[in-house]
Amino acid sequence: MSENVHTYAQRGYKLCASPFAVTQTAFDQGRSSFRPETDWTYAAGYRYSSQFAGVSVYGYRTNFNNRLQQITSGSAVNPISTVANVGGVTMNGVDAALTVMPIRNLTFTNSFSYDHATYDQNLTEAGTVYHTKGAQIVNYPRFMYKTRLSYAWKGMTAYIDANFNSHRNYSYVGDVKVPSYWLANLGLQYNLSKLTYVKKHTGGVKDITLSFSVTNLQNTHYISTMGENGNPVSIGQGALAYQSFLIGAPRMFFGSVSANF
Repeated sequence: MSENVHTYAQRGYKLCASPFAVTQTAFDQGRSSFRPETDWTYAAGYRYSSQFAGVSVYGYRTNFNNRLQQITSGSAVNPISTVANVGGVTMNGVDAALTVMPIRNLTFTNSFSYDHATYDQNLTEAGTVYHTKGAQIVNYPRFMYKTRLSYAWKGMTAYIDANFNSHRNYSYVGDVKVPSYWLANLGLQYNLSKLTYVKKHTGGVKDITLSFSVTNLQNTHYISTMGENGNPVSIGQGALAYQSFLIGAPRMFFGSVSANF
């Protein structure tokens, strides 16, 4: 159990996505409601490990107060970023992981995360009440899943992994969402220094490793980062027109050679 307080962000105008990187006028309008963000967190977990398996379960509850966030309002042509105290946020979640090692050098790992994080009350902005109570917080998925299968044999290691992110709220009321997506990657690396001939003739050089990997195997089109310019309250404020998304990287191939001295 812990209590925490978050210091005010210190950033200049347009230097980053800080809630305080706004105009002086926007800051003056909301400064009377600014309070340091605090939270109480309660957590409990269990972990078990053996030669063939590892299991962990972790549950938590966090109560935020005075959540300060950057909100984009105004027209789609001339959006304005302001800082708003969105009040309290209640977060209930669980993280679970299972690693299975059925045979030597083969590892199968799975992890699941559920985070039910919602606003405690409605938001009032510029005299208008928006129904944010009970809506999932912006930019954060409720479900995440990751899996990885890897195998090591002598100097070689091969793996394939995948991860899933559920949809995310882009607007505070949740009427604009970013779709969920799957990503998969694979890789192979080999430590040449495990070979007797290479080890004998490389002198002080050790762990010469060849690596090759492919990311985003399916070449999935997805949105990786969102809300870096703030989030609109609702679709009525021109949510679809804001330049506040970053597209995820396409399929990419990487190869490398590394060594230690």
